[in-house]
Amino acid sequence: MARRYNNRRIIKSFQTIGQGRLIPGMIITFNYSEQKVMDPRPILLFLNQNMERKTIEGLNMNYLNPTKMKKLFQVADFKKTELDEVENLISLKEDYFRIQISNPKKRSAMSPKRFYSDVISADKYFKEAYRSYKLTKLTSLKVTQINMEFIQ
Repeated sequence: MARRYNNRRIIKSFQTIGQGRLIPGMIITFNYSEQKVMDPRPILLFLNQNMERKTIEGLNMNYLNPTKMKKLFQVADFKKTELDEVENLISLKEDYFRIQISNPKKRSAMSPKRFYSDVISADKYFKEAYRSYKLTKLTSLKVTQINMEFIQ
């Protein structure tokens, strides 16, 4: 069983966002109310939304210790998946942080599937932290701006 950490300190600010506006590579947080859930407030590196199963998937950063979290961003940067500190593709009030994973609004060489196979599958701790969440069980969805000093 993966150990849970409190990584809330990496969040500098956040703003509310709708489920339909999520873009792969965003770091989001939300309240999750499912029975026997281990982490009711995940910090998720969002990778995929499955509309058939009504779920979102990604890497729950609360299951990574600070060293592993830094490694995640170093590996993402090494794989030429640019780390943009600020972006605002969907016209929110404030900019937000996003790892540059390809999406319809901004193409890149790194697709969500490739990010999963190249980065997440390559590390057992990242694989253990990968989670899926039911859209019907989550509330207060927010996109974050993160404190860069915790990930560099």
